[in-house]
Amino acid sequence: MTFTILSLTAAYALVAALLAYLLLMSRLNWVFKGLATLATIALIPLTFFGVGELRGLPTDGPIPFNFRMLWAQIIEPSPLQNEKGHVFLWLQTLDKDNFPTGQPRAYQLPYSDDLKIKVNDAMGMIKQGEEVQGLIDAENQLEEQTAEALAQEVQTDKITGKRGGSSTVGERVFQFEPGMLTFGIEAAPVTPEKPK
Repeated sequence: MTFTILSLTAAYALVAALLAYLLLMSRLNWVFKGLATLATIALIPLTFFGVGELRGLPTDGPIPFNFRMLWAQIIEPSPLQNEKGHVFLWLQTLDKDNFPTGQPRAYQLPYSDDLKIKVNDAMGMIKQGEEVQGLIDAENQLEEQTAEALAQEVQTDKITGKRGGSSTVGERVFQFEPGMLTFGIEAAPVTPEKPK
């Protein structure tokens, strides 16, 4: 993993060096030089986040909509230690037929009492030897909110000057809320019927 990160860093440094040479030594039109500079600047955050995904740390990105839960750890909030609390899940994505896809991945979610209860129940099933499947149903959570409540949240964000917070209507589908998550015994994979 360290080799991959160092390789990506060296490759980006080479691109930046070639850009510097292009800007200083070539007789290209200033438009091409400007476009090359903008492209290099745009790659800086993409490279940063790309390397972050390779580090092996738990991602705070969205969890899959259908997954097998392998294990979890709950860190409860502690004001004395200035700890907000987190729930770490080790998950493996399942496809539409409930077959595992890809390698397991660690995810980090913000702590909530509702999530703690659900994860503890799922851990109990795992300890009893069950395969636990998790499902995210964003529509189920959205139906609980009325149009008036959503409009009120957007208006409140405009008044307080927040931009795109967790209550933004357009982002709500992609924001995780514990009410979206359900755990249960993993369903058997769907296999094709045998020819007769």
